[in-house]
Amino acid sequence: MEFREKVVMLTGAGKGVGRETAKHFAGAGARVGLIARTQRDIQSLEKEIRHSGGQAMALCCDISQEEQVDAAVKQLETAWGGVDILVNNAAVFRGGLVEELSLEDWHYPIRVILDGTFLCCKHVLPGMKRRKYGKIVNIASSAIQHAFPGYSAYAAAKGGVVAFAKTLTEEVRAYGINVNTIILGLTNTAEVKQRSDIPAEKMLQPAQVANTILYLSSDQAKGFQGAALEFFGDYL
Repeated sequence: MEFREKVVMLTGAGKGVGRETAKHFAGAGARVGLIARTQRDIQSLEKEIRHSGGQAMALCCDISQEEQVDAAVKQLETAWGGVDILVNNAAVFRGGLVEELSLEDWHYPIRVILDGTFLCCKHVLPGMKRRKYGKIVNIASSAIQHAFPGYSAYAAAKGGVVAFAKTLTEEVRAYGINVNTIILGLTNTAEVKQRSDIPAEKMLQPAQVANTILYLSSDQAKGFQGAALEFFGDYL
């Protein structure tokens, strides 16, 4: 797949699936805006991509804060002319049984996952609409369909992303903007392995997920609009 000169805004870029996806996009010719809260992670990734001949920009940003999202989008527009592809990958987890959760525990994943997805979409959409072109790929989770005790806040946030994307699809369809969501099963990342006893080789691998994200971000997938695609490893 070819992404020459396309500008990608990728949240949660510093680790796991996000890091792998950033490298795949850069390798395919895209200019990649690396969005994460931990600056050292995205700075090291920016250096790695540039060393390999790719283009990347590390932008430290808390996507739950609107002014920071607005600033990041404007930096990408100033440097590279606008965002063509948005990948809403950032996520956090805070677990616990419902009666044990504080309101802050409940709100934390919702702010980052659901509010962050909304804010990133909100601020890239004006440019996408002007250009009548855009690809938005959201990452949801199998936790919305397969119940895991202690995952209520995380599942609610990820489920909200799927519902939000369905409505957004209808709002932007006439502007040539595709919105799709991947409902992701267990993936072989450090964060997942801390909470699962599934063998790593039976999980999805980050490169598999990255390839799927790139496909949905490509013009080859123009026919996918409003899809919520389930993607699992070999553990079911």
